[in-house]
Amino acid sequence: PHLPARRMSCQPGVLRAATALGARPNATRTRSLTARRAPVVARAHDQNAPAPENVPAAPAPESVPAAPGAATRTTVAFAVQASLDFGFSLVVVGSDKSLGSWNPDDAARLTWSEGDVWVGAVIVESAVGVEEFKLVVEKPHGGGYEWEECENRVLTASGVPLMVTGTLGGDVQVAAEDGSAPMPPTAPPAATTHAPIPSSIDIPPSYDLNTDPPPEPTPVMNSANAWRGQQTQWMQHRDESMEAFQMDIVKNRVPEDYVASRPHLTPATKKVLEGSREAPSYLNKLELVQSIVGQGHALSVEKLAATSTFLRWIAAGHIECAEDGHHHRPDRPAVVSRDVFINLETVAGLNPLYGKHGAPVSSVERQIMRHLHPWLPSFSSEFTCSVPMTRIRDIAHRNDIPQDLKKEIKHTLQNKIHRNAGPEDLIAVDAMLRRITVEAHDGQYNQDFVNEFCLFAAELKKFFNATGALERVDALRPFVEPEAQAQIDELQGAMWALESGEAGHDGVLGNEGAAVMRALRASVVVRRYFGQALETGMRNDAPDEAVSTRQEYRLAEIALEELAFVVMARALQCSGAGVDGEADNAHFVGMLQSGDQSFWRVAAEATAHGLRHVAIGGWRSAECEATARELEMWCGDQDVLAQSQNSPIGDREAALRLRATLQRARRVVESHADALSEAYGNVPVDIADAFGLPEHLGVTHVEAIVRAGVPFQISRYIAPMLRAASDAAGVRPGGYDAVSGGVARGVLVECQSLQPGSLGDPLTSGPVVALAWTADGDEEVRAAGAHVKGVVLARDLPHLSHLAIRARQEKTPLAATEDAAAHAAARALLGREVILEVTPDGATLRAATAADAAVAETASPTRGDANAAATPAPTPSPATLSNKLECHPLERATTETAGAKAATCADLQLVAARSDSLFKTPPGVFVPFGVMETVCENAGLGDALREAAKATGTAAASGDPEAVERACEAARALIRGVDFPSDLAAQIAAAFPGAGATRVVVRSSANVEDLAGMSAAGLYESEIGVSTSSAAELGAAVREVWASLFSRRAVLARHIAGVPPEQARMAVFVQEMAPAELSFVLHTRSTKAQEKDVSLDAEGNNAAAAASTVSVSPTLEAEIAVGLGETLASGAQGSPWRVEVCQQTGAVSLSSFASIGTALMLRPAVAHLGVRSETVDYSTQPLSVDVAARNALGARLAAIGAVLEAEYQTPQDVEGTVVGEQVYIVQTRPQPL
Repeated sequence: PHLPARRMSCQPGVLRAATALGARPNATRTRSLTARRAPVVARAHDQNAPAPENVPAAPAPESVPAAPGAATRTTVAFAVQASLDFGFSLVVVGSDKSLGSWNPDDAARLTWSEGDVWVGAVIVESAVGVEEFKLVVEKPHGGGYEWEECENRVLTASGVPLMVTGTLGGDVQVAAEDGSAPMPPTAPPAATTHAPIPSSIDIPPSYDLNTDPPPEPTPVMNSANAWRGQQTQWMQHRDESMEAFQMDIVKNRVPEDYVASRPHLTPATKKVLEGSREAPSYLNKLELVQSIVGQGHALSVEKLAATSTFLRWIAAGHIECAEDGHHHRPDRPAVVSRDVFINLETVAGLNPLYGKHGAPVSSVERQIMRHLHPWLPSFSSEFTCSVPMTRIRDIAHRNDIPQDLKKEIKHTLQNKIHRNAGPEDLIAVDAMLRRITVEAHDGQYNQDFVNEFCLFAAELKKFFNATGALERVDALRPFVEPEAQAQIDELQGAMWALESGEAGHDGVLGNEGAAVMRALRASVVVRRYFGQALETGMRNDAPDEAVSTRQEYRLAEIALEELAFVVMARALQCSGAGVDGEADNAHFVGMLQSGDQSFWRVAAEATAHGLRHVAIGGWRSAECEATARELEMWCGDQDVLAQSQNSPIGDREAALRLRATLQRARRVVESHADALSEAYGNVPVDIADAFGLPEHLGVTHVEAIVRAGVPFQISRYIAPMLRAASDAAGVRPGGYDAVSGGVARGVLVECQSLQPGSLGDPLTSGPVVALAWTADGDEEVRAAGAHVKGVVLARDLPHLSHLAIRARQEKTPLAATEDAAAHAAARALLGREVILEVTPDGATLRAATAADAAVAETASPTRGDANAAATPAPTPSPATLSNKLECHPLERATTETAGAKAATCADLQLVAARSDSLFKTPPGVFVPFGVMETVCENAGLGDALREAAKATGTAAASGDPEAVERACEAARALIRGVDFPSDLAAQIAAAFPGAGATRVVVRSSANVEDLAGMSAAGLYESEIGVSTSSAAELGAAVREVWASLFSRRAVLARHIAGVPPEQARMAVFVQEMAPAELSFVLHTRSTKAQEKDVSLDAEGNNAAAAASTVSVSPTLEAEIAVGLGETLASGAQGSPWRVEVCQQTGAVSLSSFASIGTALMLRPAVAHLGVRSETVDYSTQPLSVDVAARNALGARLAAIGAVLEAEYQTPQDVEGTVVGEQVYIVQTRPQPL
């Protein structure tokens, strides 16, 4: 593969971020290959993981001329192409000591970088002038080495920096770093020390030759060391013909017919590619971006994805720029940049955590914006003035420098920058600065000239935003409050301790760990300060100075996130965490599994600070903050820890609680990666292909971004922490949660969700086991086809959700898991015949063998013979149709007038009155059967409604998913479109107190609902938070519930059950909503196993020998969530509290803690705002914190379940809410068994 021409940095000791922070080498980690500590780091990334694109070149320490007679010291940099399997690494073994003296255990280990280019650098100290070497592949886990099969390669160590490039096992070239042939050893200059630089001169940190105090090794967002473009061509005169030639090449980089021949390209990608043919210069390209995302242009994900990719690759040199034949000073790019910046900031503000006045853009758009900002040049006043960057003009006209050098500066730098400034100029300045400092002997150049050039280099770095986090923050110090200044001091002090070695290397529980935590804490506080300053959207009339300051704040905020990435890498390393994908993290895992409180506290704190950085960045901000507080509570609160032997995994319940929070954190960071991947889509691949760039650049673009972000470091923490918590909780790795028991056999086929047609044609496909990646909890298993024999769901699912209940009714084995190892194992079986066996203890998924021929596909060993028989087809209850527009008090509802569901709620009011205040029921009214039909008849739509209903049955019988959806939508649209009688709305509203301000829930009650064989929540709709003060809102809610009679899942469920469509009727009942703090679904009989009943007396006590007893199920199970019950019925992602109560002993146990991220809440103080979604912080929830609270609620639910099961003489499926000390039961139905 073609290696892009690029210049390896040879400035003093450029190191990767983790190494510059004082990272300790170990046996399997890339060891420091530099002679002294690096004064700067080009970009934040973890040396332990595959590097993102645009990472800096390998460490390239300066070559120090040797004294006469001593060994020659030569810097040798490597950039070798090698595509190795994950876990393998590339080392250089050779005759010199720096190359291991032919011992591969001591070899120079290269580091992977984007594009499968392995980079590194060493200093060869050779007394003979010629050294030999070979490239060697190191196998993972101590598996040995694989040597190149070729003659020894040779390099000449002459003191001239060398560059080794090529391909493993192929052609490898050794050349001087400037591209020339290496020279033989020569005598060094007489002097070997640099003249001192006056302290009054502001020398850029990258080029400070003094190592005391250490300059910041913080990431920069647009560094010269990330360059992948062409090397600088030094000019002593202008060559306009060459400029024209280069312009022609750049303009034709994208073939003329490329866009026309690829109709799949997004509109923004097309515009970038077409426009680039007329945009050779950097300014032209910025103007192209401006025409897509500048002021006056609406923003979208695909526009932001295309332009951010385009600008990122321009800044890195992948997409080259050329002069366009015109004269444009740097103020022109600055003005264009300001226009784009204003549009981004006007739309977005900062993020949902702080944003108040920004337009409603999605969180995904905000994330992509963050990847566009760093590539916009600065537009501070010094760059938007009419003649910016005059210092380089003055330098080029100095008379105290050699004429050749003067010409090169004038024609390569001054004139070029003043005509067509571009990122390539940063590379040229970087090379010139090395030339007049590092590579110059003492006194070679006038010190005033050197100082002036250093100042210009700093000026150009600022223009291209090539400065680090601490440098940015320090520049803003005069503009922030004293409290913020103190935190900046704290951050700098912590970084000093890490960089200088003052913190030592005594691990995460010592001084080193304390400094890391100080840096993480301070980085959050300082970054949050800048976030608060950016909390509102950009005003249209903001003055230029305010806009410029805002850019500086924005870039500082983004740079602090990159700094946090680096510090978290150090935190992981000093915790003993190994390189991602390797097995050298035994200490980290062992300390976690030991339950050591101090170790867990530090790990949780680091993860929590990482989550706060993600929150400030605008991704699921409230949930990140809540999850961070949970981690700190479970692992650091002494009162909480005292309940579990002073360890966050000291007992099973504590481990389950921590596991739930870690799973929640994992979902947050995985959703971030998934969102970025979906947002960028194929855009990077298309742009790379169009410009003729290496394929891997586009393919790995999003992965590189993800792996360079804080969420990636969080995931490295979460994986071993989750494993340790799962082990302590008794949850086996890769295990499944058993939802519906049984055995299934079929070909494993994956689908996004269980929808008709998603698993092939049921008539032509054989038996399948579905691997479904998502679920909303309302699916019908058999709606996907009768050939679906079992389901593996790749996410958690409430056991009492509609999908779970229907799976048990249909005797379909269903297992759920969020475990990545289980996902990988399942995917390895795709397309093969498998056996899925689900038992109360878990589930197994394995390849079928010849010995499995006799497996009964739907046998259910957890249920016994009685349940193995097919359930009789349900018979719709008789319906008495009303021809009036009327409603009645709920207590008057009967099965004939309003269906079994409403009638049961009416009966519940009587049971509640007899239960001695054990529970209450909310008041309400019902709209009887026939009113829907009467409203349609009055509107002249009676015949149309009957025909639409009939059409749904015909479509369901056809098995055509699209026909079913069309028929159902037509029936629903007819009902939704009819005018709702205002007098009926008034009757409903009058039944509730509060002068029409009451919030109500409108529920379904069909004559084909809550019947044996069709008893399950979620089959029909409920409308929550409806205001009785609005006739229109009330009428729309009733119509929506009526229309749900013809929802796709309801139509398919009736078809499967054999119920003709013309027999289905829908009544509605309306109940006052209570401001639920908790909601629950309970089954009075455990769904896990067949059990024998126990006898309880009237008080609910075990009474096997009593004269007057009732028979109830021995174990009750409940699922509980914060807020309204719709969260449980819908199967929201995450787990609820899953409680089991033994009716015989009263013992309460938990099999899972809640981790559902949001709750639907109705707040009494703001009830007029209706139902709102709120983030849940489980560190404030008594059920998570207090064992006594769990036991008390469990006991009360058990007593309620016993009463209801005894009342209805069959196990019950019960829904209710908790408001303060009061429990409300909103409905009960026969429990599916």
